[in-house]
Amino acid sequence: MQKQRKSKVIYSTKWIAYTAVLTALVIATSFISPIPIPPFGNIYWCDGVIFIAAYLLDPLSAFIVGGVGTLLYDLIHANAAMMLPSLLIHGLQGAVVSLLLHYVFPKKWEALWAGVSSVIGALIVIAGYFLLRVAVQSKALEYAAFRIVANIVQEIIGVTVAMVICYATTFKKQLIKSRLLPDFKSEILQKAEDTPHDNEIAEINGDNAKINGDNNEN
Repeated sequence: MQKQRKSKVIYSTKWIAYTAVLTALVIATSFISPIPIPPFGNIYWCDGVIFIAAYLLDPLSAFIVGGVGTLLYDLIHANAAMMLPSLLIHGLQGAVVSLLLHYVFPKKWEALWAGVSSVIGALIVIAGYFLLRVAVQSKALEYAAFRIVANIVQEIIGVTVAMVICYATTFKKQLIKSRLLPDFKSEILQKAEDTPHDNEIAEINGDNAKINGDNNEN
């Protein structure tokens, strides 16, 4: 009787390591003293790492790096009110940029498409915080629009830093050439598809060996 098996996703050690390290970097860069630009607010440094994660990794990993990283920062600072907004805004920021760059836009002229994807990701952050201030925090439209300036400057800095590191240098090319980046399609999705099949083969081989053993005894 054939047993029903559920597909199981297996995440590679490399994928887990990259996701964990970049998530930690988001937390670490968030602790760097922000730059105040009165009267618009403060500029934080974590966005550059989130964009780098989106350029290098898959959408799920980029969501974890951006969303969970900023959520943990708010948790450490006991800023419970911002934990969920940070998870959603910065998680979507990373996931959307990665999705567009790796699965929607063509591979040719990757640096150009990385820039386009980053602009969309930046707009998610700017719009997300604007809606948070208006709809959730009940701030006046004028105040919310005023605070957008700091968000715009922060995103420009983040995109610039990430683009320089990944595309103005050979950083990303060297990682790919050395096969140091995790391949989401081959290392994770393919394993998820192959694992049940491999288990079934092992089970069949075990049953055949048992049958042969019984026949030899007879």
